[in-house]
Formats: sequence, C-alpha cells, structure tokens
Amino acid sequence: MMDATLINWTLSNIAAPLEHFSHPSDMRSAVSKIKELPPLPGIAEKVIKLAADPLADAAKLASIIELDPILTTQVIRWASSPLYGFRGKITTVKDAISRVLGFDFVMNLALGLSALQPLRAPKHGVIGTEMLWVQSLAGTRLIKQLNRQLMLEKQTRPDVLFLSALMHNIGFPLLGHEFPEEFLYLNKIISVNPTLNTFNIEQFTFGVDHTQLGAWLMTSWAMPKPILDIVYHHHNPYYRGEHYLLNLLVYLTDSLLGKLGIGDAQNQHCEDDVFVELGLDLKICESALNDINDVLPDIKATAASLVGS
Repeated sequence: MMDATLINWTLSNIAAPLEHFSHPSDMRSAVSKIKELPPLPGIAEKVIKLAADPLADAAKLASIIELDPILTTQVIRWASSPLYGFRGKITTVKDAISRVLGFDFVMNLALGLSALQPLRAPKHGVIGTEMLWVQSLAGTRLIKQLNRQLMLEKQTRPDVLFLSALMHNIGFPLLGHEFPEEFLYLNKIISVNPTLNTFNIEQFTFGVDHTQLGAWLMTSWAMPKPILDIVYHHHNPYYRGEHYLLNLLVYLTDSLLGKLGIGDAQNQHCEDDVFVELGLDLKICESALNDINDVLPDIKATAASLVGS
C-alpha cells in the first residue's frame, strides 16, 4: 500500500506541468550517459598540493587564491562578514588569512569555493545555490560547536569537519549543472510539498539523488575518502562504515538546521539513537542551534553575496 505522504505528493502534482518530468528509469539512463564530469578546477588542485607542502604559509596560499579574481573576492567577503566580528578593513587575501580566518580555515575554504565554482545551477529554491551556501555557512559553524561537545576519541579533525559540512550537498549543484530543466522541476515539486522529506521526493521523482551524483563527482576528483563517504551517506544514519561518527554528526547538523527552515533536511527526523551514539544531549544541541539562529541574518546576507544576488 502506498504511503499516505506519497499519495498526497501524487495528488498535489497531478495538475503540475509535466513537460519536463523525467521517469526514474529515464533519469538513471541519462545520468549513466554523462561522458565527462566537470574537472577539478586548477586552483583546487594547487590548494591540495599546497596542503602537502611542509613549508606552506599564508603568503603561498594567498598567491594561489589571488590567481582567481572571483575566489579572491569571495575570501575577502567572507573575512569581512559580520559573522567574524572583525572591525577593521580587509583588502587582501593575506590579511584575511592572518588577521581573521586563519591558514587552515582559508585553505579548506578556498578548496570548497573553487570546487563549487564551475557548477552552474539556479540560485533560488530549497536546493538552489543560495540555500546551499546558507546551509554550508550555518553548518560549518554548528558542526564545529557540536564536535567540541563530543568525547575526545569521537571528535573529527577540523579540516575534515569543515570540508564535510561545506561540500556534502555538492550533488545538488551538479544536478543543476548537468540537468537544469529537471533541477527546476524538482525545486518546484519540493516547494509545493513543504511537509515532505526532500530526499524522498528526489528518489521518488528521479530514481537517483544528489548523494549518488555528488559521490560520483568526488570520486572523479580523487577527493579524500572521508569526504566521499559523507557525500554519499549523509542522509543515512544507519551507515556504520569507517567514518560513521562524522556521518552521524553531519546528519544531526542537517536535521537541526532543518528546524530553522535551512537546507534539504527540513523534514528529516533524527532518531534518539543518533544522540546516544554521539553522546550528545538534546539541550546542548538546541543551545548551539539557538546560537546559529542569532546570526542567521548575517549568514543569509553572506550567502547572498557569494552567489551575487
């Protein structure tokens, strides 16, 4: 028997324009025929190489970032955001690194920003790039707070933590890049079914989802294994592979942000087992979420500036 929510979904979309609708089998076939994925941008490759350089410093990192005017502007905007409370004027990438954000943070930020740059997807909607940045900005802050509350042996390294929160939904902009019409159609279905789980809608509509697309891209780019795992499993709280604790932390972070109307987990239920496995108290999580809510206007303003809206 069909689940009641799927019946409601079907009924609510019978009258919707169907000219761009793809049957799940058609969509799976179209995905399998993609011959070339967007390559990892050269700036991102340079950042990865710099990460392995024992003599890496702020000047070397700044020189790489400044090869790309758009990336340079984004890093300076990030450092100038009210989120970081710096009262002076930031005019160079080196200032952003040394005076506000720090070397490791900017290295991971540059990697994430440059990796996302070539993916052209619509800005607006629950899965648009502006919401992606709101979720990424809020998520990188929230997950950092939650990680600090874990027992030491359960904590994740800050660099892996940041990139996981920043890039785990990269499958959405890839979907918009490769299939813009289907992307817009999915965005519309999500918007007219605000009580349903986005991930379920996505699977029901197309038979493929952003976790599969994102993992494919991460594999193509030879990204680190923890990032690949989180991109693929972040909607599955039952995953118990090598990086399952990080995956649970991303799952919880997304679920909490969904309570603020942020991102693709707005109707994603988080079982008590997730809190137990991580050793986190709900009240502590809600307190951290309130901290995010306090700076949400600044987060949204920064996200809007990053996508140029």
